[in-house]
Amino acid sequence: MSDSGTRVEERSGRESPAPPGGAGPRRGAGWVAGLFLLLVLLLLGIVVLLISQGTIPIPVPEVIRVLTGREAESEVSRTIVLDARLPKVVAGLLAGAALAVGGAQMQTLFRNPLADPFVLGVSSGAVLGAAVVILGTGGVGWLAGLDVLSQLGVTGAAVAGAAAVLVVALGVARRVGDPVVVLVVGVMLGYLAGAAVDMLVYYTDPDRLQALTTFTRGSVRNVTWDELRVVAAACGAVLVLSLFLAQPLNALLLGERYAGSLGIDVRRVHFLSLTAVAVLAGVTTAYCGAIGFVGLAAPHLARGLLRTADHRLVLPASALIGAVIVLVAEYIAGGNGLAGTAMPLNSVTAFVGAPVILWVLLSGRARREGR
Repeated sequence: MSDSGTRVEERSGRESPAPPGGAGPRRGAGWVAGLFLLLVLLLLGIVVLLISQGTIPIPVPEVIRVLTGREAESEVSRTIVLDARLPKVVAGLLAGAALAVGGAQMQTLFRNPLADPFVLGVSSGAVLGAAVVILGTGGVGWLAGLDVLSQLGVTGAAVAGAAAVLVVALGVARRVGDPVVVLVVGVMLGYLAGAAVDMLVYYTDPDRLQALTTFTRGSVRNVTWDELRVVAAACGAVLVLSLFLAQPLNALLLGERYAGSLGIDVRRVHFLSLTAVAVLAGVTTAYCGAIGFVGLAAPHLARGLLRTADHRLVLPASALIGAVIVLVAEYIAGGNGLAGTAMPLNSVTAFVGAPVILWVLLSGRARREGR
């Protein structure tokens, strides 16, 4: 490794937007290896547990036999595992991992510990598109005559709304190149889309609001194998791209000018990251709803556990933590089969994300006052 790369690694832990829990000496190799092993085992355990539980419980050994390709004792069990439950588990795993990695990238690009994949307002655009179809079409909707919108469907409209906001946000990003301006534009687009949704709600039939409420609170329970292909493509793009962006993001921790002096095309890194994460936010919102707090909390937990801001460790750790958070939240929200109805996914993830945000804010203030 070059001297400049070594300096980036040494200084990134001090100057990154890491939470106070990340302060102190960097964890040793043994701790890091043990942490990753624990996270992988925890993830595998919750995958099997979530698949085994439901309205029709399936024994864990039977689930393991089906997942490993061995002959199942019951064809019904095999059908339930592979066709009904596995798609939602894979969707939750991929969405949680990609949202966490996207959140880590956004926090570095914007140098803001409260940034997340939804910072550009793309999810708000997806909600607006879905709201137009849910509230405006059908027999009593005020757009009932527009058959094109009805045929587009909720998911298609959500993707279209996210794409519209994405085009505007990325156009500004490419023209201006200033992360602060892009951040402000994204926030304003989110507010505008939210205001439009509020207006639609005000003028619509109250009986149609439940479907929109269900959509906005997040769920992976209805994802099919066909839909999973789209979700996997968006999540995979972010995860694969993160492999190539770890070192440039380390350099960006020291500032754009320093990263440029190392030969890094800063604007290209910004544009690639923003594009991939914005597409991710739009697709996950369209198919899984707006899964909040995961992209915000998981990177901070990863930095705190690893005591480093090195993205070569933070990004994979964030992916594992994000996947675990979403699957555990899905299990608590209704995947355990103990309740007749399922809670919204966001209601559970907030119990993880909100304390982490408070921890970051309060500990950061304590750090500043102690200087």
